[in-house]
Amino acid sequence: MKISARRAAGPFAGRMAAAVLSLVLLCVSADTGRAAGGLDELLRGTMDDAALVGAFSGRNLEGVYSDATAWQEAYGMDGTLSYHDREGQWPGNWSVANARFCTFYPGGSLNGGCFLVARRGENCFDFYSVGFASQPAVSAEDVRAGRNWTARGWYVEAEPSCPDDDRKIVDLRPFRQSPFVATN
Repeated sequence: MKISARRAAGPFAGRMAAAVLSLVLLCVSADTGRAAGGLDELLRGTMDDAALVGAFSGRNLEGVYSDATAWQEAYGMDGTLSYHDREGQWPGNWSVANARFCTFYPGGSLNGGCFLVARRGENCFDFYSVGFASQPAVSAEDVRAGRNWTARGWYVEAEPSCPDDDRKIVDLRPFRQSPFVATN
């Protein structure tokens, strides 16, 4: 004789399962709402897709990571890039989606990633690394205040307009000696 699973679990199994499922969905919805609200607040201080493309397509930037390591990157209008630091030079690709600026280096030894970007004046950009869930490791307050960025960059052809930084970031003038031009 075959006993159905519903009957074996008792007469209230269906109602209990529905109640548990409803509770789980309610909790997930609440967490998603809080996460979306937090993300909306965070994104208010960063550049949107159009601003990112307008700022970086066909441009050359130089800058520093939070540990003061210098870098340069040229962003082609076709989505290609050329990255250069003290370890060498690597080709890659850049893209923009959902207010994230992403750089990847296929086949190379560099790790790529995506960033939220906040503009600090006419010639200064703070990059905040985001994980796979698109959440940065910093708070919206840090982004608004220009703190705890992953990298900071500016256009090579003009003086940076970045706020003063108490960390005494390295002088990049000697780093500018090598030619670095975007590919179109």
